[in-house]
Amino acid sequence: MNYLYTDITVTPYSEATCDVLTALLGEIGFDSFEVTDTGIKAYIPEEQFDEQSLRDTLADLFIPDVTTTYTLHTLENKDWNAEWEQNSFDPILEREFGIRLNPRMAFGSGSHETTYQITSFLLSQDFTHQRVLDMGTGTGVLGIAMAMRGADQVVAIDIDPFSVENAQENFVLNNINNVRVLQGDASAIEGEFDTIVANIHKNILKADMSTYVQHLALGGRLILSGFFIDDVPEMEQAAGQQLLSLEKTFNKNDWAVMTFTKE
Repeated sequence: MNYLYTDITVTPYSEATCDVLTALLGEIGFDSFEVTDTGIKAYIPEEQFDEQSLRDTLADLFIPDVTTTYTLHTLENKDWNAEWEQNSFDPILEREFGIRLNPRMAFGSGSHETTYQITSFLLSQDFTHQRVLDMGTGTGVLGIAMAMRGADQVVAIDIDPFSVENAQENFVLNNINNVRVLQGDASAIEGEFDTIVANIHKNILKADMSTYVQHLALGGRLILSGFFIDDVPEMEQAAGQQLLSLEKTFNKNDWAVMTFTKE
């Protein structure tokens, strides 16, 4: 598989901006990332790359007084997934929670604050007899966590076919059989769920929240992450418009998780 990478310079440099970029680029097909002294390097299979999507993503960053520039580079033909796994992947979720991953992408591997803290939270909950949805599943880790905690049926959805394939592999790797993995956006959701988890960029969460609520059972729980603690009031307002009640908010390194109930 041939890969490209874009070397993005962030001015002024900040880890927070690089975290936002990582999440946004993951939504358009970039599957692994490397932090540099000036920004990030983001890697993508050549056949999935669309330069206009990259330009639009950078233009939509909307962080005051921050600018970005990028250069494109072609990599030699080799197994870059294996290369990243060997040299960069930290199996923190297996080490701490027993969740095994074939890490084809960085976002969802547990190295990012959102994935780590929401996985830790899910593993402290009881999903016995529940039908649950992992929206924007990525590696499938959140669906795996809910299955480990007793969920009767797991549905995992992602817009990226690469993520769908990776999630399917990881469910098998963790002996999770009661799962359906689907490709699509929120319009692919069918039926009713006791718990819906979505670890996605805040703009997507806000745009799709009414759909989540439509498929959430009365008394069910919606768990959201992928945004900063400063975004919490905005997210609470959006949820309130859907008649959701805030249950709790917690954060790690300024990345927030919010849980709501449908009453």
